[in-house]
Amino acid sequence: MRSWFFAALLLAGCNNSPLPEEDLRPADEETTAPLSPGTTPVRIGEQGPSFAACGIGGDVIAPSIPVRAAPFEEASVTDALEKGRPLFVCTRSIDQRWLGVVVPPAATPQEGCGVTRPVGGRRPYEGACLSGWVPAAAVRARAR
Repeated sequence: MRSWFFAALLLAGCNNSPLPEEDLRPADEETTAPLSPGTTPVRIGEQGPSFAACGIGGDVIAPSIPVRAAPFEEASVTDALEKGRPLFVCTRSIDQRWLGVVVPPAATPQEGCGVTRPVGGRRPYEGACLSGWVPAAAVRARAR
């Protein structure tokens, strides 16, 4: 009985006929597009409706850091921040290497950009302040 089962299993594994939806182009005709991470909005309200939308304050500790559109080195640069610039940390990337931040204007760094009070739930930041992704190693957390 067992030998019949294994023989049937072996024959089933040998079926190499393509499925109808498979792409049958030869390898040399394949198009290669560069990978692009696109844009990942900074999410606010991660801690829930009882806490500030972005509960952690921070300061840039590196001489200058790029603000990126997504938490990847390959993502486009949208701005840059100088050492000492205050910001609000709203979220982190899955690998913990990137922080999703909201940056108040340099002239009024105490401005909360709408992230110092609770919001109804998790959502992308859509306020007027600069938002994006910065390397976590370039930011020091501080009490607000």
